[in-house]
Amino acid sequence: MITRLSTFVLLTFGFSWLCWFPIIHTLSSSPFESSAKTLVLFFLGAYAPTIVGIALTYFYGKGAGLRELLKRTFSVKIGMRWLCISLLAGPILYAATVFIYVIAGGNLGEINRGLLPWIPVVFFASVIFGPLAEELGWRGFALPLLKHRQHAISASVIIGIIWAGWHAPLFWAKTGTAISGFPVDASSVALFFAAVIGSSFIYTWLFNHTNTSVFAAIMLHLSMNASGTITGMFFPEMDPMQKLMLYKYYVAVIWVCVISGGLITYFYGRSAANDRQI
Repeated sequence: MITRLSTFVLLTFGFSWLCWFPIIHTLSSSPFESSAKTLVLFFLGAYAPTIVGIALTYFYGKGAGLRELLKRTFSVKIGMRWLCISLLAGPILYAATVFIYVIAGGNLGEINRGLLPWIPVVFFASVIFGPLAEELGWRGFALPLLKHRQHAISASVIIGIIWAGWHAPLFWAKTGTAISGFPVDASSVALFFAAVIGSSFIYTWLFNHTNTSVFAAIMLHLSMNASGTITGMFFPEMDPMQKLMLYKYYVAVIWVCVISGGLITYFYGRSAANDRQI
């Protein structure tokens, strides 16, 4: 399993980075304002996790493995509760972030109310920019190679580190990550890794409760990406330093949720075990 994971990581990083390194300084802050060549290489690199995940699934599992992956990806039968959780996680996390940011004295500027009718379009259009490009790799192929049920913590950390590290070339681009466009230093990189690793815990928790559904992971990825995009569009007057501070609050909110959820799960498990002994 470790060999398969290593192969996935090497192929994914190699494919993406070969696409991204030549265009780091030509990628516009709005990708679609870039040249056609830059745009093609950007999206080819972005889709590497899914492309490699599908290829290796077929290589190791042949047709049966690929059918199983596609079934986990396109089967929408995860239950209404889990669908709602996956779609509402992003809006709830960002709403909490904005609330805490304002309470702490942060300034958001004027709200872009003209965005309101376009929220559904922005939300669902985001599915092609990250969820479909990545999730058949991270959660479709890589996470099942780890003992994600028995060792959810270590599995989440490992996938989180791989996931965050894969973005590295885009730290120096104008777009592609939450810290793109900011000075690349130890603090900004650590902040990004903290965000991605914290998010990885949420993905693993959802993955384990939806019978390893890649569809649920795609919906969660959509929810979180789109909510971040919409938040930025809602408050266009925020300057870069304000946006960075808001992102710091977002990372803090994620880790509060992760730690709180972990403590609740731990004490609930102990309580249930004690009840069974009685």
